Amino acid sequence: MDIYWKSDKLRQELEDKEFLGSKYDQRFADKVVQRIREIGSAPSYAQLPPSTGKHPIKNGKKFLYYAVDLPGLGEKRGKYRLLFYPYGDYDFAHIETIVAVTILGIDDYH
Repeated sequence: MDIYWKSDKLRQELEDKEFLGSKYDQRFADKVVQRIREIGSAPSYAQLPPSTGKHPIKNGKKFLYYAVDLPGLGEKRGKYRLLFYPYGDYDFAHIETIVAVTILGIDDYH
């Protein structure tokens, strides 16, 4: 998929393993970089590997955005998620049409 970013600052932070490692931990930093690489190499959202923990985030029936899991040390799914929103022409009913995303950031929305 094509990757766009909410801001240049966010891109710099999330592509900097040293910054992420100092803010969280090194395993977490590695997982962020891995997830971004997986998103970029998948042809569409539908083809993201199940191991990413991909899932939509909704408020009732209203779609908000998508997320992938970011496990920390000793965690399976972890509490943090990498959040992103479809970009360009897509159909929510057909997730294979999501071929570009805008990365919004990392959040613990639980």
